[in-house]
Amino acid sequence: MENWYDSEEDILNIQLAKGKYWKSVELSNGVVIDIAEDGSILSIEILRASKIFSGDVKKVIEVAKKIAI
Repeated sequence: MENWYDSEEDILNIQLAKGKYWKSVELSNGVVIDIAEDGSILSIEILRASKIFSGDVKKVIEVAKKIAI
């Protein structure tokens, strides 16, 4: 599984499972859910992540940056 944070685009991606990609569903709050052909969730992408995660929760992004390096 690969989690990553793109600081240039301010996107945090959290991969939950592997599988054959089917489609993405974008929610109104800037969250994109990638769905597999069997209906399971493959990953969650959070747009404008630094704005969503603030204060102590911003540590999520810091951990993702370390993993991505």
